[in-house]
Amino acid sequence: MDNYLDLSKFKSSSVGTNVESGDELVMIDYEFTPIGWFFITFFGTTQTPTKITFTCLKTDEKFEILTDKSLIKYYMLLARK
Repeated sequence: MDNYLDLSKFKSSSVGTNVESGDELVMIDYEFTPIGWFFITFFGTTQTPTKITFTCLKTDEKFEILTDKSLIKYYMLLARK
């Protein structure tokens, strides 16, 4: 298995911002279940998010919304840290 994120699996914004762009270009919002928030709050760990939204900070465009569990797990495993 390759240790790099395959960007062809994800959409890009109209100006080319992608899911691997830097923090100055993309805002990433994670949505968790109530149980997930419980683990984050009290144990500092969490389950896999149920939804991830990527917003381009240049255009304020939400260019990718992940809800597919397998794609979310793929992103979380190989995304930049």
